[in-house]
Amino acid sequence: MTPDGIDIYFENVGGAVLDKVLPLLNAFARIPFCGYISEYDDSGSYGVQHLRSLLVNRVRLQGFIISEHLEIWDQALADLSGWLGAGKLTYRETIAIGLENAPAAFIGMLQGRNLGKQLVKLA
Repeated sequence: MTPDGIDIYFENVGGAVLDKVLPLLNAFARIPFCGYISEYDDSGSYGVQHLRSLLVNRVRLQGFIISEHLEIWDQALADLSGWLGAGKLTYRETIAIGLENAPAAFIGMLQGRNLGKQLVKLA
C-alpha cells in the first residue's frame, strides 16, 4: 500500500493504527499529532511497540491543538474546500443508516471498526 514509505502521517487515532504506520515511515518523516481517539474510551493504554522507528528514522512528531490556530481557520477552510473540489484531497467514510444505529456506530468508532469519518445518516 505504501511502496515508497510514508513522509507525512496525520495522527489522530493512535493505538494499533499508529503502531502499523511507524515501521513504514521514511527517514525524516513528519507526524502532526492532533488526537488519540483509540484511547478516548478509557479501556487502557495500547502500548505502542514500534516507537524505535521514531528514533531510527529521525521522525519529527509534534502535537498541536486546533484552538491554538483559530486565526487561520477561515483561510484553511477555503483552501481545503478548494482542494477537495479539485480532487486533490480524497477521504473515506463509514455510514451507519438510521438514528437507531448511532450508539453502535459510536462504540464501533471508539473501537476502530470504522474506516475514515464515522457518520450516521438519518433515514
